[in-house]
Amino acid sequence: MTNTNDFRQYSYSSDTSYLIESFSYNRGSHAPKLRPEEDPKLKLREGKSKLKSKTQLRKEQKLSFRKAAAVVSVAVICLLLIAFALHSFALKNELTRDIQKTQTSIANANSEHISLESQLDALVSISTIDKYAVEKLHMSKVKSNQIKYISVDEFKTERENVLTDKNKEISNKNDN
Repeated sequence: MTNTNDFRQYSYSSDTSYLIESFSYNRGSHAPKLRPEEDPKLKLREGKSKLKSKTQLRKEQKLSFRKAAAVVSVAVICLLLIAFALHSFALKNELTRDIQKTQTSIANANSEHISLESQLDALVSISTIDKYAVEKLHMSKVKSNQIKYISVDEFKTERENVLTDKNKEISNKNDN
């Protein structure tokens, strides 16, 4: 059980009491100056400095030139890849727009087709044809006395007779 007067449960490391305990009168209130870190690749030589020969200088120049050429070539390759990616994205967007335009024109053509079919169905109705035949062509409907029935067998025999007669006439003309 905790006592209501026990404030230890509410103390944090950023409290003033902890800051007072950590304060050192020797150092003062400012942070100590840090000595700069030395680069392990760079060495300071005191005394006689040894001069490099021309061959060593040329080797170092060639090596540095190769490193620079490698860095430049990698940078150029990266730029080319980025340019290729941008070009492919632009081409993809253009093709997508073309596809959308084509789909829109197909949808418009389909709606026009449906409209024209409905107009055609309205024009081809039986009542429209009857009305056109009576009013424009001055036709009348067939009456029962105008209908003539023909037997198929009789029609075939008559047709054969007519064809044989024509064949005879043609052969007579060819003989003369």
